[in-house]
Amino acid sequence: MFKYIRIQIVHPCRAKCAWCSTHKKNPTFQALHDSGGAEDFHDTYLRVIERYKPEEVFVSGGEPLLYPDIGEFLSEIAKHTNKIHVFTSYQFATKVMDKILEIDLPHDKIILNHTPIYFEPDRWLKLTRGFPFEVYLENVRKAVHNLPCQKRFKFIINHSLFVEEVQRFQELVEPNDTCEISLKLMNDQGNGLVVDTMQRTAHRVFDRLEDLDGVLENAGWANKPRPTTSADLVKHIVETGDVSECVYRNEPLELRLAFYKGNDNKQVLKYRYCPYFPPDFGHKFHLGRDDIEKMGKNWKKGPFRDHCDRCRLLHYRTPCGQEGKKQEADATTNEDATAPA
Repeated sequence: MFKYIRIQIVHPCRAKCAWCSTHKKNPTFQALHDSGGAEDFHDTYLRVIERYKPEEVFVSGGEPLLYPDIGEFLSEIAKHTNKIHVFTSYQFATKVMDKILEIDLPHDKIILNHTPIYFEPDRWLKLTRGFPFEVYLENVRKAVHNLPCQKRFKFIINHSLFVEEVQRFQELVEPNDTCEISLKLMNDQGNGLVVDTMQRTAHRVFDRLEDLDGVLENAGWANKPRPTTSADLVKHIVETGDVSECVYRNEPLELRLAFYKGNDNKQVLKYRYCPYFPPDFGHKFHLGRDDIEKMGKNWKKGPFRDHCDRCRLLHYRTPCGQEGKKQEADATTNEDATAPA
């Protein structure tokens, strides 16, 4: 039924990025891992994937590559899907990266996903709260040049230094044929509406959505593969403000599952069908009590569509949009792009 299913590994992420709040769940994730409760979530993910057999599965965390059973887990997923996108921060010791290179993975189905942030050492140190850029870069290079699976790098188009970021990435990483580039409207991991940043960067979003492939050509990434991603899918909404034609509400495109609550007495997932809903919205799924079929039924009944007037993309439809982009461009500094967007 669902083309894409997204799941969240219940295992700690050692990174403490300024733009992400996932690391705040580390104590809970660690406790669930130690007690075995994390496997209840992971088993539920596998049941959902087996039931809906999506074309692609997206695995985030925590940090999936630090999960001890990641090889076996991904191999189980591979039985029921064509592609598995694994998200990583590359923020761990290089010896950990060496161990990852030795894991038995279904490489023919895996795409290793990562969102670079500026790719500039000083800004990187600030936004990661001190993780050494040299270690991060070495891990990225090891993955690019030693892992046989495909690697996808998602660049955020509302960053003011987007072109420089892509150029630095090419210079320092030396991407090969296993690498593809992707475009993302904003960094939306901060569990906030980030309305101010969206409005402040609207002029760049409008400019760059006009010609997504041209944006990459200007950054020197011509004749490289670029898959269709969410930036393409929601272009119409950003340009017109019309949510009625949104692909996420008109076909069962995506099922997003994330950890919500977990202890010895209660284990709860939260799920939704769109990446741009306000972060406070989501259906709850109680492990051991709820039927997986309710996820499909809730999409068909459509109560989630009542929240489409709160779509975060509508914050781009402001005076900072097309009609005000020249004024905003004159007033914008590089500082705006350091905020989570």
